[in-house]
Amino acid sequence: MSFDLTRRTALSLGLGTLAAAAIPHAAHSSTVSFASGWEHLKFRSLPPNTFNTAGNAVTVIAEGTSSILYRILPSALFGSRRAEWTWRVDSSVPPSDLSDTDNDDRNLGVFFVNASDDVASRIRPGTGISRLMRNRNVHVLMYTWGGDNPQGTVIPSPQASDRLRNIVQRRPAPGEFRESVDLAGDFQRVFGVEMRNLVALAVSSNSENSGIRVQAQVSEMVLG
Repeated sequence: MSFDLTRRTALSLGLGTLAAAAIPHAAHSSTVSFASGWEHLKFRSLPPNTFNTAGNAVTVIAEGTSSILYRILPSALFGSRRAEWTWRVDSSVPPSDLSDTDNDDRNLGVFFVNASDDVASRIRPGTGISRLMRNRNVHVLMYTWGGDNPQGTVIPSPQASDRLRNIVQRRPAPGEFRESVDLAGDFQRVFGVEMRNLVALAVSSNSENSGIRVQAQVSEMVLG
């Protein structure tokens, strides 16, 4: 599936913070399946990554490539305010500059898309993430495994610094971690906006600048 969107517009994003506490094991916590419902956003003039989804995990291989796998969430999950996931990197890109789209390779980015009530009310099955990412009433937070900055550094997108931001969650190296993040607190801290509606998730990887092979996985995503 091809979309009329450049990665320069969509992927030089940013955001994140580490959260100390995990999601309580409550009835409203929901595990996000990777078995179905995900769409592949490809960029003009860039070869796409290889994503493989099954059960509770998605694996990605990027080798001189870049693209995004995304899912529009059902309205029952719009009220989610926290997230947990496990991610693993088996082969890593080198350090990069996430503020420079000509040198911003990263192993993984996990996106959370926060929309106003008006935008959320118009979400339908088949809504594309590219349109959401261009909407001024939408903010995109991306927890990033890559870059060359201390953990927790916020790096705005040079194209849309008011709405698209990275936070360095992990520096570029192989490894495996379980993350637990406070989405409501991060959107307030980084954008100064209230967490209204979590309307979409996405997973990305890109190595089109270095050409280095990335092999990675995201699994066991839980929203609460």
